[in-house]
Amino acid sequence: MEVLLTASLRSVARRQPDAFDRLGPVRQATIRIVPDHLPVAFEMRPNGAAGSIRVVRPESDAAGTSARISGPLLTLLALFDGRGDADGAFFQRRIDVDGDTAAILALHNALEASELTMADILSLPRGFDPALQTALAVVGRWRQGEVRP
Repeated sequence: MEVLLTASLRSVARRQPDAFDRLGPVRQATIRIVPDHLPVAFEMRPNGAAGSIRVVRPESDAAGTSARISGPLLTLLALFDGRGDADGAFFQRRIDVDGDTAAILALHNALEASELTMADILSLPRGFDPALQTALAVVGRWRQGEVRP
């Protein structure tokens, strides 16, 4: 999984280097992303074409991480592809942010400016994005009990 996620991050960096340039020194930061109720967390170092994503246990030692963001997986995905309102999610306490908030803010601004889609994040052609958005919406409705599996 780490290899695929790192390859995806680096692919986005090659296609949209300006988004990573906006990060400045935050490119070297390690940001831990912790989806609620999953047995894994992700440590992302958004260093452009040299960036990486590691899969770690959520409760593992976070020494060396600059910041941590946690919340429901679908909320986090929506924030990364620009569908979600990061400010609203934070103030409504759907996500938690700890550590270097400047790093989180820089990442947020870079993601917002890059106009990524879920297809971009998964290194798929953008034509796949409508189907991915539909699938995520169905999963979200299922998680809220509105749709039966």
